[in-house]
Amino acid sequence: MDGPDSDDTAWHVVAEHDDAAALIDTLLELDSEASFTKTELSDRADVPLKSLYLNGTLDAITELGLLEKRERDGEEPLYSVADDSDAFAAARSFGNVIRAAASTDP
Repeated sequence: MDGPDSDDTAWHVVAEHDDAAALIDTLLELDSEASFTKTELSDRADVPLKSLYLNGTLDAITELGLLEKRERDGEEPLYSVADDSDAFAAARSFGNVIRAAASTDP
């Protein structure tokens, strides 16, 4: 990320990837000790695999620090929640604030 005027801000990345918000919401609910394939993440987030993988959403979310990617020789990579990252803590905090606001709406 180059700075506040950059097109690569976290908000811009989420806006540019149609299913990024659904993936982030799913990550907040996943077991941080588990590892997932891109197909498993797609299924859990209920978004098309093409959107997550081919459109670069998984890579973008990984670059933001919400996911960790582990390459494996001859097999597809595994992903795990980066629950110790500042980005993940911010996403969790944001989710909690939104849930709290929604539960107090008349």
